Amino acid sequence: MGSYPDTINLLEYLRSKCKVDCDSLDLKLAEKLGPFVDCTSNQADSYLELLVPHRAEILRSSVSLGRKLRPEYPGVQYEELAVEIAMVQLSQTVAQLITGNIHVMSNPLLKSTKEIVENAQRIQSLCRRLDPDFEISRLCVKVVSTWEGLQACRRLKDLGIQTLATTLFTMEQAILAAEAGCAYIAPFVHELKAFFDSTYDDGGPNLKLCVEAQQYYNQHSYSTKVLAAGLLNEEESKRLAGVHHMTLAPDLLYALSKREEKEEEIRAMSLFNNARMEKEHARDFTSFLNDEDIYAAAFEKSYEGKGKWKTQQAIDIFCEYQLKALALMRENDTYGSQK
Repeated sequence: MGSYPDTINLLEYLRSKCKVDCDSLDLKLAEKLGPFVDCTSNQADSYLELLVPHRAEILRSSVSLGRKLRPEYPGVQYEELAVEIAMVQLSQTVAQLITGNIHVMSNPLLKSTKEIVENAQRIQSLCRRLDPDFEISRLCVKVVSTWEGLQACRRLKDLGIQTLATTLFTMEQAILAAEAGCAYIAPFVHELKAFFDSTYDDGGPNLKLCVEAQQYYNQHSYSTKVLAAGLLNEEESKRLAGVHHMTLAPDLLYALSKREEKEEEIRAMSLFNNARMEKEHARDFTSFLNDEDIYAAAFEKSYEGKGKWKTQQAIDIFCEYQLKALALMRENDTYGSQK
């Protein structure tokens, strides 16, 4: 309840309708506005968090451990290993402040299914090694929603590793992700570029994808959860109240925590309360899992081809931050600087 009998705090309202996750590795945020369910992160989040002075020890130890463990992981450069160690360490520091899973993103530079599977297995191995007491079932590996990435999720399901399909902009990707056994999908409400370039106009939010995917999963009895990502403002969060999970960035979380509105008015805004929309998005069962050509043709046409380039744009941005993180490890390698 809010300050007045007929009002409610927006963040608390969202928590009553869906699982609210923090899209941040900021400990103070988790302490102040938690408890959150899951903690989602990516290469950009991790790189920027490592620049914060109080994370200096994690940066230093990740470089040192990356060099030490490199012989155990043939074919992996020490700086690549150091980035993975840092990402796991950062997530594990937040794990004690949340009730659910940590989401660690696999290396977006990797292209083949085999490489992505090996990367996820390495992340799991590092997770166990860095904190033997950490409950490994709380690890979820984020994988880019390419054909190869989602086929990797299929194999990882068999290996007992939870996955989330990220950089997802189309129903074709959502369907394939569910078939592959992903625990979650993360439909991006906005293009990723909109978060890094304030002058960029992505044409507005795609809210309906979350509704359509969740309706499809319910209709065809998939256990995959829809985790809405890439929300920019309070209005979008109200419209998506009722989605399985919603991951929110710090600025939006703070704004929601300070705002109150009439509960009846908020409830009326949700797309998940719209029975007509659910009926409109009813969709016959489709299978892509074993036919790359059929999937590729459908994905190519989706949203008049926009889904494909939005996906690649997001992957390119994550690759850029992966490269920045690798450079950061090399810059902080005292062993290398002494050679």
